[in-house]
Amino acid sequence: MFGKAFFASAGVGTGVLMLLVSITSTQFGSASAKFLFASVGPEVAVVLRLVTATVILFAVLRPWRHVPQRREWKSVLVYGLAIAFMNSCFYQSIARLPLGIAVAVEFSGPLLVAVCSSRRRADLAGVVLAVAGMLLILPWSGLEGDIDIAGLLFALGAAAGWAGYIVFGRRAGGMGVSASAWGMLAGSLASLPMALAVRGVDPFLPQALIPVLPLAFFVGLTASALPYGLEIVALRIVPPQAYGVLMSLEPAAAALFGFVLLGEALTLRQWLAVALVVAASLIVTRRAGK
Repeated sequence: MFGKAFFASAGVGTGVLMLLVSITSTQFGSASAKFLFASVGPEVAVVLRLVTATVILFAVLRPWRHVPQRREWKSVLVYGLAIAFMNSCFYQSIARLPLGIAVAVEFSGPLLVAVCSSRRRADLAGVVLAVAGMLLILPWSGLEGDIDIAGLLFALGAAAGWAGYIVFGRRAGGMGVSASAWGMLAGSLASLPMALAVRGVDPFLPQALIPVLPLAFFVGLTASALPYGLEIVALRIVPPQAYGVLMSLEPAAAALFGFVLLGEALTLRQWLAVALVVAASLIVTRRAGK
């Protein structure tokens, strides 16, 4: 099988390059997704993102040639549910928070995975820094840049989904790159009921859907299809701690794209919070990253 042959020949360097491309693509797509919210709302934007990503992955990977076996379906389905939950919470979060702040909070998910896979006392310093960063993000009365509480809670939910995505993505990745397509299909189906319950059928009617399809396709490609396709491979060849080192770039990249594309300027306190989260990840994962 192509997937197993690739895993056998690819080195960690290849996985690192895949993750760097994934980070850039994800944050560019996430910033672009905010433009969908005004037309269809975050719930429908999640569905459009995942459905278009599914179509792209099925067209490129042709996963029907590698249908999951009986024992593999469980991992693929849970992986898909993690994708749906993570994206749904994340879009609700960035509808209320600056992109850089939402990603900084969401990053506590992979940071937790890295801490749980390590047994070093020095990791406590990373945990302390991460907690300090979260405390700076919290909307303390009288301080600048107060944060929406609902957005913060949704970002924490996205963090839990991201942790599940890492754990179950590694398990599902055993069947090769086609796992990303099957997982995306499961995630698309799981996200649809929520969108219908909140927004109804009107956003899915042709007159409302056709005008936003080009942007939805772009978001699906850059925020889901490309990064998830790369990460399902990279998660098999890059250790979890090294994954955390690279993913520590996510909050900074998100803040940059949020500023450039959306005009979301962070306060000094918020930038410090982002920096502390990045530093926490680097401390927790530095040895494995080497």
